Amino acid sequence: MRVASIDIGTNTILLLIAELNEGKVNPLVDVETIARLGEGVQKNGMLSREAMTRGFQTLSQYMQRCRSMDVERVFAVGTSALREATNTSDFLTRVKEQLDLTIDVISGEEEALFSFLSVARDPAHSLAPGQASGLGKSDERPILVVDVGGGSTEFILGIGDCVDKWTSLPLGAVRMTEQFLHTDPVNDEEWRNMEKAIRERLSEIPRAEEPMNMVAVGGTATALASVDQGLKTFDFKKIHHFCLTGEALRNQLLLYRSKTIKERKNLPGLAPARADVIPAGGAILSMAMDALQCPSLLVSCYGVRYGVLYKHLGVSGFQ
Repeated sequence: MRVASIDIGTNTILLLIAELNEGKVNPLVDVETIARLGEGVQKNGMLSREAMTRGFQTLSQYMQRCRSMDVERVFAVGTSALREATNTSDFLTRVKEQLDLTIDVISGEEEALFSFLSVARDPAHSLAPGQASGLGKSDERPILVVDVGGGSTEFILGIGDCVDKWTSLPLGAVRMTEQFLHTDPVNDEEWRNMEKAIRERLSEIPRAEEPMNMVAVGGTATALASVDQGLKTFDFKKIHHFCLTGEALRNQLLLYRSKTIKERKNLPGLAPARADVIPAGGAILSMAMDALQCPSLLVSCYGVRYGVLYKHLGVSGFQ
């Protein structure tokens, strides 16, 4: 049986097509499109006509791909931008009527759960230096999953596949960029103002009383891992479970701040469409690491779309 999940975020829309086999899931297609559906929502409170067109075109292409691969079930979820926009129903209706696709706009709590499940049920692999080995039920050390999105960032703390504490903060790569970073390259005053706004919310991050493993999911994290390695093309095997150190991340932020958006587009490992928002996304992650005194974290290529399949299909893991 072939199934698909679509994660419709503020910045990206992601498609996962997978095959079920004896309780395991074998990913066949895993693609990302930077559609910027939430562009302007922070300022105007609405999805723009242009953004909805980009989103619809992306979903249309995804549905065509699902049909060509004989996908039997498609689960689609929408997150921050669709939660906040006042005209979300217009977009949902168009997608349903023209593509026969139902989008479930999930709460921050559901988004957090899906992100956490994608990590907690990830087959065990080695962690960053100094961390306990293994992820999932065999590891009793708490896991803090951080999902830096376009409109919000989720912090989810749990053990095994059970969530203990979570929060969804209005700190996202697109949101912070639109709110604070207006010069090119970014000037120091704008950067300080953005850092101040981020810092004011970091006290809300859930913390464990004992040592914990920190894992970052989402496009910001995978982009940072890709740039750190100077990858010419996205390489799942080199990015998934990559150890990103706080020092390396701080060095990247200095690099981004020294360059214009046009110059950033030429950096190895960075998708050009992320060049404008990667400084803000990286700053959120870096400041969270500092607040938690975490010298390094693991990057996961999984995320909401994987958690959706875990939850809805009751499957045990990906192979």
